[in-house]
Amino acid sequence: MERRDIMGLKSLFAATCVATLLAACGGGSGGGGADSAPAATAPGGIYLGYYIEDPTTNPEDPTVGAFSMNLPAGNDRFSGAMFFTYSGCQTRNVGIVSGNKSGFEVSGRFAGTVDGTSQAGSYSGVYDQAQKRYAGVYTIDGGKQFIDRSPCVQYFIAPRGGFEMFPEGSSTPASFTATVNDNTISWSGVQGAVGYLVYIYNTTPGLSDPIVWQAISTGTSQSHSQTLTGRTRHLAAVLAVNDQGQRLGFTSVSFTPR
Repeated sequence: MERRDIMGLKSLFAATCVATLLAACGGGSGGGGADSAPAATAPGGIYLGYYIEDPTTNPEDPTVGAFSMNLPAGNDRFSGAMFFTYSGCQTRNVGIVSGNKSGFEVSGRFAGTVDGTSQAGSYSGVYDQAQKRYAGVYTIDGGKQFIDRSPCVQYFIAPRGGFEMFPEGSSTPASFTATVNDNTISWSGVQGAVGYLVYIYNTTPGLSDPIVWQAISTGTSQSHSQTLTGRTRHLAAVLAVNDQGQRLGFTSVSFTPR
């Protein structure tokens, strides 16, 4: 079974925002205008977002996935994670992120094992004060690769892509929101959306692998059920995309599993 068949997203990403550092992607900001006085460095905290594979170099099965950064208040090093597991038959595939925050820029490396193959790469991004988000690009050291884990999954790893990151608890646009009740994550619909990326982030300090799981929801579905445990604070994140692979909305909400 191919990854595009599992997720139903082969036609979802016919275009990309990677070339422009995602600056023109999707809807407006939920945070309002620029700060009244310039800051010396971008704010810190937990930033949640997504990476999107470049469909120009990977037209076969480009997709999106969870991307997180735990940023310092000042200029310093930080950690994060990229999550690559989509099918229940896959092993747990995580790219551990390391990086440096300097002024309004972030850059660094990620490395991990993806379905039995060692993968690594680099990324860089810039903070947009008006939209209160980071946007940037990443590259894979090994370039484009075909991964065959039959009968579980077959797919291509794109050689490059882009990403966006938003502060925890924010909604872009403000009308796009999510809630968590018991074991169900629900979100408001977005006109033109054809798919949603849904994932859970564990806020426990010091975790090198904080993303609990992710899933792709296609069509008009506006909820996802998943057994949630831990009794520590978590964040549920939802990304909405249109048929051109552009972000229409991103939101995250804090909750504690019972």
